[in-house]
Amino acid sequence: MTLFKLTLLAKACIITGLALTSPTLIAAEKTIPELVDAVNGTPDAASREAGKKVKLRNHTKGFCTSGYFAPNPELQDSLTIPFFNQSQIKVTARFSLGGTNPQISDKTPGRFMSLKIDGDKENLNFVTTNVPVFFASNLDDFFTFQTKVKQGAEGKQWLIDNKPDAKAFFDYVKQLPPSPSFANSRYFGVNSFLFTDKQNNSVAGKWIFEPVAGTAALSASELANLGDDFLKAELLQRINTQPAQWNLYIQLAESGDDINNPTVIWPETRKRLLVGQVVINGDRDSDPQVQQCDKGIFNPLLLPKGIAPSADPILNAEGSPHKSAIA
Repeated sequence: MTLFKLTLLAKACIITGLALTSPTLIAAEKTIPELVDAVNGTPDAASREAGKKVKLRNHTKGFCTSGYFAPNPELQDSLTIPFFNQSQIKVTARFSLGGTNPQISDKTPGRFMSLKIDGDKENLNFVTTNVPVFFASNLDDFFTFQTKVKQGAEGKQWLIDNKPDAKAFFDYVKQLPPSPSFANSRYFGVNSFLFTDKQNNSVAGKWIFEPVAGTAALSASELANLGDDFLKAELLQRINTQPAQWNLYIQLAESGDDINNPTVIWPETRKRLLVGQVVINGDRDSDPQVQQCDKGIFNPLLLPKGIAPSADPILNAEGSPHKSAIA
């Protein structure tokens, strides 16, 4: 691949959140500029240039903080992932809202958490959302979704009427109440990965983060008394006195579960393995790596030995379109 194409790939990752790993597949469906324009809502040269001037990007509203990950030693009884043999691993986290609008209200229900877990020799990145179902199972539907939602109510209604996966996504979001804190949200990795077990077999699973503080929802009256920018201050104030924590699980697939389609939610009854605990305490917030984390990429395909991507076309063609870069 030429240096120019690699540069385009990198720009697409940063601007739209795509962790593009299969340019041949993408070229067969949608080009990188088309995907970038669909996410950013820049269909012509003028809007594209305007976007560049303001450094338009997805998940613009967000902030970085830090902590550590404490692996569960008992995980090694089930899976062989040497990365998790460490006692504590440093974490760089970015919490954000969706979209390219830096003024989006925190009263909207969407919450996103992306993590860089940097070990001694290997790294693991997470790109997660509080919505466990994705809106598209292929690049064409992803492109259509991003294009139509930019058209407002009319485009959204078209998706509801014509795209069942998009309708299921909107239905879920509609009943999802805003949380009072990033720390009170569950986070899901909508894509599946393959994990090596003790017999050297691959078992499919998805990431789930469960908040130790429990989930919580804001009532209509509570929302009315809040401004549009409460989430950042709330979390940073919270971790001054006690860390925000999540237990990380792998939800295992069973026979018959669709492991290659991010629009499918597996039953809650599926077996889960405790991987460890994420502890966000802000102890490295003065570190330049943390302060500048929103300039980098959170790549869900940056995986240690013992974890591999599934055949999910969204994951393999783009990484995780909801946010693998600045999330």
